[in-house]
Amino acid sequence: RLTWFLDFNTSAPSATLSLQPDKSQFFRYDHISVTCEAPANTTGWTLRKNASSNVEMCDGSCILYDLYPEDTGVYWCESEQGECSNTINITVTSGVVILESPARPVAAGDTVILRCSYRERHSKSPTSDFPATFYKDNVFIGTEPAGTKILSAMSKADEGSYMCEHPKKGKSSQSWLAVRGDVMLLCIILLLIPYIYVSIIFIYLHRRCARGKNHPPPLPNISLKS
Repeated sequence: RLTWFLDFNTSAPSATLSLQPDKSQFFRYDHISVTCEAPANTTGWTLRKNASSNVEMCDGSCILYDLYPEDTGVYWCESEQGECSNTINITVTSGVVILESPARPVAAGDTVILRCSYRERHSKSPTSDFPATFYKDNVFIGTEPAGTKILSAMSKADEGSYMCEHPKKGKSSQSWLAVRGDVMLLCIILLLIPYIYVSIIFIYLHRRCARGKNHPPPLPNISLKS
């Protein structure tokens, strides 16, 4: 059920595992296109799952056909040199409801769309045209009439485990949604810290000198003796 083909577009600075469609939950019999983007000086990339000894060559891209619940697990790419990509948790449901959410961490400030999808066992196309209830860490966060919830300006506070519920067909599995910190903002703050420290010292010394000028030391008490 897994076929592979070569894809030499490996301009990424480090190995990156990505999925198409970009989501972590799938229905039974779905297909997934898996891409291992890696540096050109590495070879023999294989797709691995959990602690399984079963590996598949994936030098570029490969396709997972006709998924089953047994395909649920943590996946990553590994090279002959022992280098590893990021990991992605894939869940294949045996039910009829899934939550569509990004498979990889999102950046702080991004907008994320959560979609609750329902598909009967022998139906070809899923639907989100129903009022869906959404939960974060098992806490109710809202009901959306069109089955889609938008999370704007993501932050670390939005990181957590999400799931959705169909009004009649039950709940989806839970998916972890990770949020990357704002690396650029952190770098700017780290660069500014020395300048802020020097500025504080300069202001302190300047005020101390100004205070000394405004209050000259008292003249010595000189007595004249005849």
